Order: sequence, then C-alpha cells, then structure tokens
Amino acid sequence: MRKAIFLLAILALLTPGMVGCKPGTGGPVSELTYSAPLERGIRVGEELPGAPIRYVGLSGKEAEVLIAGERAFKQKGDSLDWHGSPAKSVELALSLRVLWYTEETLHVGGMAKVTVQDPNPVPGPITTSPMEYHAPVAYTISRGGRIPGTTIEYLRKTEKGAELSGVEGYPYRKLGDSIVWEGRLRDNVFLRLNVRTLFITEDSLHVGGMATIWIVP
Repeated sequence: MRKAIFLLAILALLTPGMVGCKPGTGGPVSELTYSAPLERGIRVGEELPGAPIRYVGLSGKEAEVLIAGERAFKQKGDSLDWHGSPAKSVELALSLRVLWYTEETLHVGGMAKVTVQDPNPVPGPITTSPMEYHAPVAYTISRGGRIPGTTIEYLRKTEKGAELSGVEGYPYRKLGDSIVWEGRLRDNVFLRLNVRTLFITEDSLHVGGMATIWIVP
C-alpha cells in the first residue's frame, strides 16, 4: 500500500492546477488548494481527524461506519467520501477507499483536497495537529513573484543561482538546492514547505517538493 500511496503522490505532482492560485504573480491570493495522498487507521469508537467518519466496529464480515451520524456498512475496496469545513475558512474533501479492517482498526486510503481561503502567510513557529496532510507541489514563480503560501520572493538569476528574498541567511540557490519555509497561512492553518530548485531562467524559477499542512480546529 505504501507503494500505491507513493504513486498517488507522483501523480498529484505531475497534475496541473494542483494549487488553486496563480503562481508567481506576487498579488493577493484568494485561496490555496493542496492535494495530498492520505492513508490512516481509525480505531474503534474514534473519528478520522477533521471528518465525522467514525469506525463502529465489525458487523458480521463488514465494517460498520458512521458518516455524519448515518450508518454505513463497508467492505474492502468500498468508497468512503466526505466534504466539509473542519475549521474556519478551510474546506476538506476526502476521496477514500476502505483498504482493510480488523476488530480494532479500520484502514483507509486515497486523496485529501485541502483548500485554505484568504491565506495571509506569516513566517514563524508551527503548531501541529492530528489534521496533518503531506502534499506534493510544483510551482513556476515569475521574477518578482512569491512562492505560493510563503513570503519567499524570486528576485533574479545570478551566477550564484536564484536570488531570493524572505529566506534566512544566504539568499542564493543553485539547481537542486533546497528552499524551506515555515509559518502560518491563517491563525488556524500552518505550513512547512520544503522544495528544491528545478529550473532557473531570467524570468522565472521552477521548484518542486512537499508541503505539510496542519489544520487546528
């Protein structure tokens, strides 16, 4: 299953429009959307973090689940979807499948789409939460624009590499170098972005890597 989740991550990375904004413009962004592969275990009597999906237990050979209070009986491979707002100005869409289950735990896997409305990135310490998502990302940033969800700006191409503002210390990154940003997108949403430079031109910077998002209800 880990191999399947990895392949889902690669697919998401190669899918255009992964982030719901216009990268690199440097202007206001109305929302950011992240598509994250998700694999979780839900113990009997507990809910999936961020969604009203509760595992009741075995019912014969099926798994009994409460979805927003409604009973459902699931077998391996069955869908388990939900869409709602787990926190202020955050939308979560889950497209999951039942992987397997025991008397103690229901295992699910698939994709989570996290949309953060009206983000206002501020660098600083991170607050973690059980609502944690790891999303592959890829961006093209125009000269003078920022990496979406961060305060990092691409200034220009130099002999030392891409010159950036909004990073601590040495501002230059060559091909393959890492760029890391940590902070909050909103008071209740935190981001750690860890990307690498893929391509540098006079007009644009291309980066790709992983975004980790924590939602605090």
